Amino acid sequence: MRRCWVLPVLTWLVCATPAFAQTNLQLWANVTFDWVKSDRLTYELDLEPKVLLAAPEGEPAWRNLDLTPNVEYSWKRWMDFVGEATVGRTFQTDDVTTFEVTPRVGVRFHVFSRNTTPYLPKVREAVPKRRVVVRDLLRVESRNFFYTGSGADESFSSTVRFRNRIELQVPINKPSMTSDGAHYVLADWEYFMPLSEPEERFASKQRIRAGFGYRRNLAWRFEVLYMWTRSRDTVQEGFKTDDNIIDIRIKRVF
Repeated sequence: MRRCWVLPVLTWLVCATPAFAQTNLQLWANVTFDWVKSDRLTYELDLEPKVLLAAPEGEPAWRNLDLTPNVEYSWKRWMDFVGEATVGRTFQTDDVTTFEVTPRVGVRFHVFSRNTTPYLPKVREAVPKRRVVVRDLLRVESRNFFYTGSGADESFSSTVRFRNRIELQVPINKPSMTSDGAHYVLADWEYFMPLSEPEERFASKQRIRAGFGYRRNLAWRFEVLYMWTRSRDTVQEGFKTDDNIIDIRIKRVF
């Protein structure tokens, strides 16, 4: 019964969306490396290229590459602290290139907490307390953009943006997400709220993700996600861009 609200909420979010002026198709990839240093501390490095595959006629093509180092500290069984910084480059048009430096901090809340003895021996992996995993990731980030090219209206801009993501994970063929050989489904909803309006793609957005994953073992995990995002260029404007994104993800844990 606790899970019955998930599908209606996601359906409402999609159905409540107005018609958009623009629709595009993007391909993302994530190659992530995790280093588990202790039963509380983990370092991570994420490499994320993005490319626009299809866009409305007249819209410029763009491509992006982000590099994000991350550190997570498990303070309590129900809370993690997260710190990370994204360094990226985006070819927004033929005349404008954006360099981004975005540090962010946040907390992740585990709604169902984790087991009293939450770590598997030797591998130091947190074990979910229940079969269904529900988490909430709240972050604040300082986005700093440097613009180059003849089409840039300015050389630098900066903004602060809040993000909140509610996450759901459910194993299909195993009792736990930490079981080797587990197939699982995952879905989340995230809202982005900027406090100002930088010149970038895009200022404000809402995102829904859903997909399937496979955990081969502790060391290797694979996921394929479909993401639907609606965006707007300024805080005052309505959402006017509909993004359809395929994201292929590979994680290696050491």
